Amino acid sequence: MADLDRWSINESLLQSYRSLFISSQSFLLAVGAIMVGKDRVIMWAVGIIGLMMIWMMWFPVTRARHRIVDYYKFRSALAPEKCQEICSEDAYVNDRSKRDAANVVFGIRTNWRNTRLKLDLMTPVMFTIVWAVLLVHGG
Repeated sequence: MADLDRWSINESLLQSYRSLFISSQSFLLAVGAIMVGKDRVIMWAVGIIGLMMIWMMWFPVTRARHRIVDYYKFRSALAPEKCQEICSEDAYVNDRSKRDAANVVFGIRTNWRNTRLKLDLMTPVMFTIVWAVLLVHGG
């Protein structure tokens, strides 16, 4: 499969993951808000599940996927001989020094561009703040 095909597939997956996590957090927050003043145990349980989902699933999954998207997007623009200088997809996702070296070849400084900062970092942080307020106020 060509790099552009892999890029397209992984970009679609990234968008799907974002939608899935935002929808699931919205649902969990609604349940938590309904439980304020009614059932503190359920509210706290849902809150803990929601926070765990954000920081153990949402953030790591979307961060890894946006790295994979970058890997194939920028690799597709390289000459074949330059592709030999680039690490594997797995190393790009999991090894910062190899990712930094590949990013030099790709001509990018970081994988955190403005849209990703807003969608993949600030959105989970904002959900976390809402959960904190809900749990402190309702708990």
